[in-house]
Amino acid sequence: MKRIFSSHSSAEVGLLGSQLQAAGIPCELRNEALSQAIPGAPFDPELWILNDEDYPEASDLVAAFRAPASNEGPKQ
Repeated sequence: MKRIFSSHSSAEVGLLGSQLQAAGIPCELRNEALSQAIPGAPFDPELWILNDEDYPEASDLVAAFRAPASNEGPKQ
């Protein structure tokens, strides 16, 4: 089990978790309740993958998630 992502935004963590699940990568969300129950606490929601062998693929998905969207249209 490895931590793959953390953010102040539980929505962002949840969205990435959904993308990992859709790719067949089992994961779990941690600290979500703590971050909401104690505002200002140093607990950010975290996303953990359950199987270490999924780490390379999960890392690629996280990198794509973090990459800025391109504003360029299709090349002609």
